[in-house]
Formats: sequence, C-alpha cells, structure tokens
Amino acid sequence: AARGGRRRRPASAMATIPSHLRADRLIIKRQQQEIIHEGMMAGQHDQFKVAQKGMWENRMVDVIRGNRVKSKAQAIDNQHKASLQARRIKLAEKLHAEQKAYEKEMVDRDETPQQRMDKMAVRAYELKKRREEERKAVVQEKLYQQWRSGIDDLRTSDSKIVELKVIAERDFQLDEKAAIMAEEKAHDDFYSRLWHEGYLAKIEREEREKELKRERNDQQTRTLAVQLEMKKEKVQAEEEQEAAEVGEMKKLWAAQAAEEKEAIIRERVLAKEERKKADEYMEIQQAQKAEEDRLDKEFDKNFINGVLERERIMAEREEAEKTKAKKKAIEFTEALKLEMARKAESEEELIKLQKEESERQWAKRYAAWEKEELARRALMEEVYHDRAEQVRLKSDVREKLKEEQAKERDMVESEIKRLEAIEQERVEGEGLVQKRHQEELFRQMDFHQVQRHRQLQQHAIEQRQSLIAEEKIRRAVAQEKNKAGHIMREVQERRAAKSAAAGPGAGPVAPWDK
Repeated sequence: AARGGRRRRPASAMATIPSHLRADRLIIKRQQQEIIHEGMMAGQHDQFKVAQKGMWENRMVDVIRGNRVKSKAQAIDNQHKASLQARRIKLAEKLHAEQKAYEKEMVDRDETPQQRMDKMAVRAYELKKRREEERKAVVQEKLYQQWRSGIDDLRTSDSKIVELKVIAERDFQLDEKAAIMAEEKAHDDFYSRLWHEGYLAKIEREEREKELKRERNDQQTRTLAVQLEMKKEKVQAEEEQEAAEVGEMKKLWAAQAAEEKEAIIRERVLAKEERKKADEYMEIQQAQKAEEDRLDKEFDKNFINGVLERERIMAEREEAEKTKAKKKAIEFTEALKLEMARKAESEEELIKLQKEESERQWAKRYAAWEKEELARRALMEEVYHDRAEQVRLKSDVREKLKEEQAKERDMVESEIKRLEAIEQERVEGEGLVQKRHQEELFRQMDFHQVQRHRQLQQHAIEQRQSLIAEEKIRRAVAQEKNKAGHIMREVQERRAAKSAAAGPGAGPVAPWDK
C-alpha cells in the first residue's frame, strides 16, 4: 500500500497544473487560431462569391442596356435613312418638274431675229437717251460749280461752312476718340480686375492645396505615430506575456523538481524506516528464524534494488520530460520570434505600400495639374492666333476697300474725261454748223442790214440775258446764303448742344480757345 501511494503522488502533482500552463497549451492555442482563421477564410470566400455575383449582375445589366441602346440607335438610323430616301425622291420629282417648266419657258420665250433686233434698237435708244441725260446733268452741275466758284460771297460762305464742318468733324472725332479711350480703359480695368481676381483665386487655391497637403501629411504622421505606438504596445504586451509565461514555466519546472526531490527523500526515509523496522524484527526473530533473516535480507536487497531501479527509471523519464519541455519552450520561442519577424515585415510592407500609394496619388495629381496648365496654354495660344487672324482679315478688308475706292475714282475720272471729250466734240460740231448757217445767211442777205439787225438783236438779247442773269444770280446768292446760314446755325447749335450735354469745361477745346 505504501509503494502504491508513492507511485500515485507524481500523477496527482501533474493533475494540479493549470490548463493555461500545460505543455500542450501552444498546440491548443494554435488549433483555436486555425479554427478562427478557417472561419475567416470561409467568410472571405463567401464574400468574394457574393461580390463576383454582384459584378456579374452589374456587367449583365450594362450589356443589356448597351444592347438596348444599340437597337434604339439602329432603329433611329433606319428611320433617318428612310426619311432621307423619301426626301431624295421628292427632291428628284421636284427637280424633274422644274426642268420641264424651264424647258417650256425656254420654248415660250424663243424669239425671232427681227424681234431681237427691234428689242436691241429700243434698248440702244433708251441707253443713248439716258446717257445724254446724264451728260446734261453733269454739264449743268459743272456749270453750276463754275458759276458758284466765281462769286466771292459764296466762296467766303463755303469756306466758313467748310471750317465749321471741319471743326464739328474734329469735335466728333475727339469725342469718338475719348469714347474709344474710355471704353479701352474700361476694358483694361475690367481685364485687370479679372486677372487680379484670377491671381487671388490662384493664390487662395495654392494656399488651400498647401494647407490640405499639410493636413494630409500631419494626418499621415499621426496615423504612423499611432501605428508605431500600437506596434510598440503590442510588442511590449507580447514581451510581457512571453516573460510571464517563461516565469510561470520556470516556477512550474521548479515546483516539479522540488516535488520530485521531496518524493525521493520521502521514499528514502520511508525505506530507511522500513529497513530499521525490518532489522528490529530480524533481531527479535534472529534466534528463531535464521532462514527467515536470510530471506528477509534477500527480500530487502531485492526490494531496495527494485526501488533504486524504479527511482533510476523515474529520474530518466523526468529528465527526458524536462528535455522535451525545454525543447518545446525553445521551439515556441523560435516560432514566436519568427512570428514577430513576420509581423514586423508586414508592418514595414504596409508602410511601404502606404508610401507607394501616396506617391501614386500625388503623381496623378501632378499629371492632372500639368494637363490643366497645358490646356490653359493651348487656349491662350488659340486666342492669340484668332486675334492675329482677325487683325489680318481686318487689314485685308481695309486694303480691298482702298483698292476699290481707287478703282472707282479712276473710273469716275476716266468717265468725266470721256464725257468732256464728247461734249467738246459736240460743241465744236454745233459751232461749225452755226458758222456755216450764218455764212449762208450772210450770203443771202445784205451784209449791212444783217449786221445792223444782228447788232440790235444781240444788244436786246444781251440786255435781257443780263437782267435775267442778275436776277438769277441774286436769287441764287440769296438762296445759297440762306442755305449756308442754315448749315452754320445747325453746326453751331449741334456744338452748343453737345457742349451743354458734356458739361462746362468738358469736351474738346480749339487751339485758339486754349
């Protein structure tokens, strides 16, 4: 019974070890982590399947929508082609009808050579009559100009009118120039304000971008600091947990060693007590049973050898268990170190990925800013090119107008010269005809009677013509003076009204009034 009690003591000591300090704790913990990992993998797999199904549904909806749009576009295109073909047919029918009408009109308007000659003769007479009337109008105008240029009062009034017109035109030009300068100044002020507003907006945008960049950097720094702090806390907690586990394992090993030593000591003490009892029993029974003493000695010797053998076996077993526990502890430490190294590599990889993602985002942003700058430059170049093209077109139009005016002036001068030559030829012809007629009359009539009659008639005609001419001149001069006075009054009233509207001291001032 004592030997059986001694055998059960180590088992009871092992049974008292807590579950979180057992040697297979890491295996159980690893199994629990694998179960959690398998659950997470199953959840991720289900989530991936759901996401793929959603993507498939979205792509299917896009394909259906695209097919519907294509079918609708094809129907619209077919309808457009059908309507275009119908319009072409209508246009062809209309063109055929117009062609028939033109052919009929050409047949109806076909003329005979005599009709064309009559029409040309009528046209030539009308053109000759109109040209003669134009010639007479030009002659009358020139004669009127010649008569007007021979009167001093009219020339004086014309010079005053021209002077007033020049002054009024100068005032108008000055006002127009002032208005143009004011408009240009307003445009310059507007564009200056616009540029200043754009400049301020650009500065504000750059400040916002800098502030946003600063905030992002600060946020990223704070995030990295929090991550590093969390990492440090995690590492420290793991180190503390590892140190606590190592301490618990050391305490456990020390307790196991102490219990083993106490068990050995107890067994030896009990063995000595039993041997002492056996020696006393043997001394009491020595005289009676020598053979029993020998047997007892042999039994004691065998018992001691068995006890020692059991103690040796138990010691070897405990040493093997200690070696195995130490090996497991070393393996756990190495696995923990590898796990910590792997986690450290993951953290570094995470930081590296974050940096790469941040660099890619900034690269995209820089590319977008570069595209906006290139677009602005292209727009400015296009504006400058359009402005240069407008200036060139305006200059070409101005040159064409000058050329047309020069051509028109040359045509008018050539036409005037031609009309003057024709008029000179006509006057010379009429003079020759009159001269021949007078010679014929002189031959038919007596020279003295004709001369006297001619003198009297000429004198009466000259008197009458002089009276008529004086009256015409008086009326024409009065009319021209009234017209000149009216023009001068209009110019002066216009200038006075403009000066009153502009206010005192405003408007152009003549050099002699300064």
